[in-house]
Amino acid sequence: MRSLPRLALLICLLPMALAAQVSRTALVIGNARYEASIGPLRNAVNDAKAVAKTLRGLGFTVIEEHNLTRDGLLSAVMDFRKQLKGAEVALFYFAGHGINVAGSNYLIPVKSGYDPADADDTALRLLAETRLFNAEQAVAEMNAAGARCNLVILDACRNTPIARNPRTRDATGAGGLTEMKPPAGSLIAFSTDAGRTAHDGEGSNGLYTEELLKHLRTPGLTIEQVFKRTRAGVLERSNGGQIPAEYSRLVGDDIYLAGPSAPSSPPVPPVMAAATPATDPSRALAPGKPPVLPTAKEIAQLADSGQAAECIAALQQVAASRGPGDFAVAPLETLLDQAKDALKEATEPSLKVESAMQICELALTALRDCLLPDHVKKAALTAKAQNRRGDCLLIFGRTDDALDAYNAALTLTPDDAYILYNRGRAHQALGSTDAARADFTAASSDKFKQPGARKLALEALASLK
Repeated sequence: MRSLPRLALLICLLPMALAAQVSRTALVIGNARYEASIGPLRNAVNDAKAVAKTLRGLGFTVIEEHNLTRDGLLSAVMDFRKQLKGAEVALFYFAGHGINVAGSNYLIPVKSGYDPADADDTALRLLAETRLFNAEQAVAEMNAAGARCNLVILDACRNTPIARNPRTRDATGAGGLTEMKPPAGSLIAFSTDAGRTAHDGEGSNGLYTEELLKHLRTPGLTIEQVFKRTRAGVLERSNGGQIPAEYSRLVGDDIYLAGPSAPSSPPVPPVMAAATPATDPSRALAPGKPPVLPTAKEIAQLADSGQAAECIAALQQVAASRGPGDFAVAPLETLLDQAKDALKEATEPSLKVESAMQICELALTALRDCLLPDHVKKAALTAKAQNRRGDCLLIFGRTDDALDAYNAALTLTPDDAYILYNRGRAHQALGSTDAARADFTAASSDKFKQPGARKLALEALASLK
């Protein structure tokens, strides 16, 4: 069985001082007693209990619930909302099963009666809306309640309907939660990338939540540092098999959940990936000694062999130790070229397209962590990753998301005719003929020194007539 990841979504708006100095309210839910058709979980309730205890220690007033039905979930969220007026920080945490249906993300209640067998698309969406809980509703309710900072953490699988394995938070078949765009002043953190396992844990807690709890309690860490250290810990313990990722739109001053005092905690643990020269177990960190970092040659070998996740993990290990630098440029260029090759002549979803999508997502994370904001190649490489990510999204039928990716790429490199042409394709797929024609016309201009893009644009214009 192929298992897919859990997600953690984090929305924050304003900086926070010490826990005791602000009003903080949290709703923490753990669902584990699922019916056999969904699949019970070992540690979801344990995770909720541990998170609730940690948050109380950070000054939160915590509402803690376990094994809620859909009505129970709705009631808990409504009660939670009533307590948020005037709060500085509002936090919603859910551990359990979660799925994507028709482009929306749903949390699975216990005793849901959700059975997608033989349902067409319309019936499936109706089932989801009446049997499950739309994750976006929690975000909307919190935003409407008036708290100054909203934090939502979903430790839920990105999977399709029928879960079988009680040791992973997954369900059989392809699919997964779709990306939920963070509003300004927010950060979205995924416990692992799409297509990778998010473990329910061999001990009393899930792998991701166990690592997250360590760093939530560490004074002196900003939100970004909490998740960076969490990612490093999960990478090490899963041997590179689970790779958390974050998407940030945080603004303003740094946010400290455990207070801003300087920590005396050890440095970020070294990233360990599986069976490569850069991650040989014999090179693991010895007590009291600095980590043995992968060499440029070893990182290049990972990139050349197509081991994208392991390559990015190695780059982030070096960046965490030495800071951002030129060492990341060549490997990222190699990986993005591989994504380009995988997308050649691709017209429908496939494993190759999934692989290209993962490379682009990983590359965007590495570009953020491993290159300085003003690096001469950062804008061009980021635009390239967004452009190819848009191509993948277009193939997957996520046209609105593809349009956003192309717009992000054009913001960075507005004179790229290929991206203009691709955005035109997205407009055309959405039925926006005038916008498509404008992009195709612009891309066909002689001012661009990209004859291939000009040819494609002229052909597209001809097809609109």
